[in-house]
Amino acid sequence: MFGAVATPNLTALARAQSAPVFEAALRQGIGHTGRALYSMPSYNFVRMTNADVAALYAYLRSAPVSDAAPQGERAPLFERIAGDFMVRLAIARGEDGAMPKWLDQVPPLTQQENTDPRIARGEYLAMTSCNECHGFDLRGNAPWPGSAPDLIVIGAYTPEQFTRLMREGAPSSGAELPMMGPVARGRFVHWSDDEVADLYAYLSDMSRRAIEQDTR
Repeated sequence: MFGAVATPNLTALARAQSAPVFEAALRQGIGHTGRALYSMPSYNFVRMTNADVAALYAYLRSAPVSDAAPQGERAPLFERIAGDFMVRLAIARGEDGAMPKWLDQVPPLTQQENTDPRIARGEYLAMTSCNECHGFDLRGNAPWPGSAPDLIVIGAYTPEQFTRLMREGAPSSGAELPMMGPVARGRFVHWSDDEVADLYAYLSDMSRRAIEQDTR
């Protein structure tokens, strides 16, 4: 999307780096050299709990280390060169927007004491999954163009429609979603039914609160 990005082998990295170094990269966007990471989406993990960070680190250290070559299609060479040039030009101009620059814009969790545990769990899931694409506050607000839609649209979905969206990437309109489609079929299809229901409970409640606020 933003040029040719070489990412590390995570299972090898977890074995080579300490837990604090891993946590700094994950939640703070700081690499093992102490320099800011360019494309690590730490805004997606900054609200992750210590327990979940530890569990992720433990899993990566226990998983087999693969030496297989990266898979998937690559963009044509001229597109990779052009994208890489634009990224390097932005860095040279001080416009790189390395991840630590944005983390204070990620709002805190506000529903963790909600009397409905579904909403509390759903907020945590949303703020560690959905804000990667839908803006730091889930409403399309991000410092770069092209964020996915404001998630108050979920207020118009039935539980069944939302489940299909999460499992198949198919919206209620029936349109083909070039981003959500592959993400749903590649990631969210692995979520449990309870996790999908919790996320729906939170996003529906968020939509209701947003509409009430806008009509005051």
